[in-house]
Amino acid sequence: MQTFNKTLLSKYPDLTVRDLRLCAFIRLHLNTREISSITNQSANSIDTARFRLRQKLGLSKNENISAFISQF
Repeated sequence: MQTFNKTLLSKYPDLTVRDLRLCAFIRLHLNTREISSITNQSANSIDTARFRLRQKLGLSKNENISAFISQF
């Protein structure tokens, strides 16, 4: 997981610790409901975080965020 974070941060240095944690959950193919139960946040909060992460990564709505993160 260390190399995953380092690789992701080298390409996208503006990612926060929370962004990296969300990326790790997405890489594990967890859905919004599963992530919300693990982090004790509402599903709406996770959806908002995913939306903001998409913006930081420069992804459109049509691109699969899981497939993109799996590349790292």
